[in-house]
Amino acid sequence: MEFNHIIKEIGRGKNHARHLDRQTACDLYRLMLDGKVPPLTLGAILIALRIKGEGPEEMPGFYQAMQEKVPQLIAPPGRTLPVTIPSYNGARRQANLTPLLALLLSKLDFPVLVHGVREDETRVTSKQVFAALNIQPAASVEHAQHALDNGDVAFITIDQLCPPLADQLALRWQLGVRNSAHTLAKLLSPFGIHQTLRLSSVSHPEYVARVADFFQHLGASALLLNGTEGEIYANPQRCPGITLIRSGEAPRELVARQPEQVPDADDLPASKGAEDTARWITRCLARKIPVPQSLRLQIACCLLAVGRAASVEQGLQQLADAGY
Repeated sequence: MEFNHIIKEIGRGKNHARHLDRQTACDLYRLMLDGKVPPLTLGAILIALRIKGEGPEEMPGFYQAMQEKVPQLIAPPGRTLPVTIPSYNGARRQANLTPLLALLLSKLDFPVLVHGVREDETRVTSKQVFAALNIQPAASVEHAQHALDNGDVAFITIDQLCPPLADQLALRWQLGVRNSAHTLAKLLSPFGIHQTLRLSSVSHPEYVARVADFFQHLGASALLLNGTEGEIYANPQRCPGITLIRSGEAPRELVARQPEQVPDADDLPASKGAEDTARWITRCLARKIPVPQSLRLQIACCLLAVGRAASVEQGLQQLADAGY
C-alpha cells in the first residue's frame, strides 16, 4: 500500500482532502492494527483523519477491520438480548453513572457487557467506579463470557478485548488528541450484529443522524443519545433525546430532550470521585434514594427496544414494579 499517496489524498486539509473508499479504508486500518504502518506515517494518517473527519465509506471500512480483531461472545440462551455499553470518556466534571446504568439493567435480567479503558489520568473511569463497587474487570474474554452466563455484569477493558485497538487509543497520549480509534471503540461489540442492543452516544446532537445511518447500514439495533461528557448514560441534569435505530426502520425518537433539572443534595453523588460515586450508586441500588429520571427513561427505552415493553410508559411501570 502506498502510504504517501493516501496521506496526499486525506491530508489536504478540511476543505480539500478526499475520503478513501471503503475497501481502501479497511485495508489501511488492518495494517494500522497489525502494526505494519511506520510510526511517522501512522501519526500523519491519524492527524490527517482528525482534521478531515472520517468519510461515509471510511468508518465502515475501519469498523470492518476492527471487528476482525474482536473475539466473539455468545448471548446467554433463553434471556433478554444482551446490552453492549462502551465507556471511553469517564467523568470530568460530574460523576460517571455508567456503572449504575449497567447494574440496573442487570437487575432487570439484561445480560450486560461494559467495555472501556483501563485508565485515564485526566478523568474518573468506569473501571475505577466498578472497583469501588468491588467489581473487577474480567481477566480474559472467557471470564467475561462466564460473568454473562452467571447473570453478572461483565466489565472488560479494551486491552483484554482488542489489544490492537487499545494500542491505537493509547496514541492519544503521544499525539495530544484523540484519533479514529476513540470513535471506533464506542461502536465495537463482540456479539453478532443481531445478538445485542448497543447503547451509543455522540458528543454533539448533529452527529445523531450520522451515527444512526451507520447503524442502519450495519443492520444493528441501537439506542442513540447525546452522551454525558462522552459517557453513555442519560444526563440527570438534562435528559437528552433518545433515538431507537433498527434495521429496515426509520430512526425513531423515543424520548424528546427534557427540560433542565436543578438537582437536590441527594440527587447526585457528592463528587465525581470513584468512592463517592460508588457509595451513591449503592444507595440507589438499595432503593434508599431514587434513580434519576433520565436513567429510568433510558432503561425504559431498553425494555422497549428488546420487546419487553410496548411503550416507554410501560417500561417505566416495569421499573416502578421492581422498586426503581
